[in-house]
Amino acid sequence: MQFLFVFTFLILAACNIKAELSKDEATAIALACKEEAGASDADFEAMIKHDPTETPEDKCMRACVFKKFGVMSHDGKMIKDAALELSKSLMKDAEKREIVVGVIDTCEKLVVSDDHCEAAAEYRHCWRKELAGKGVSSAEDLF
Repeated sequence: MQFLFVFTFLILAACNIKAELSKDEATAIALACKEEAGASDADFEAMIKHDPTETPEDKCMRACVFKKFGVMSHDGKMIKDAALELSKSLMKDAEKREIVVGVIDTCEKLVVSDDHCEAAAEYRHCWRKELAGKGVSSAEDLF
């Protein structure tokens, strides 16, 4: 789910689609991760707006969100099937979904840091790079 992400944008957008998780519940989880990581309000707002930040707290907040939404495992690796399933539930446009599937396939193969916070940042960087290479300037363009 900006997912890889850089998948955080997928995760937060999923709140509107997944019946078992409301937007308020997802926001509460993200806020709990903000507190857990000691992230600032600016870090949190950047995540919500899909803006990049590089503070250690931001990276850890995103790793926490990825884990709580099931797209990052306890060992800090992307859970490809969960990310694919989430993208399928979010994107009704087949062409856009195929773009995301390609990005997930590529980024899932990364050898990432053992530090989960750094791994989250590495996945996010991959996501952004791959989207840009496919002509998508912003994750928001996918929705």
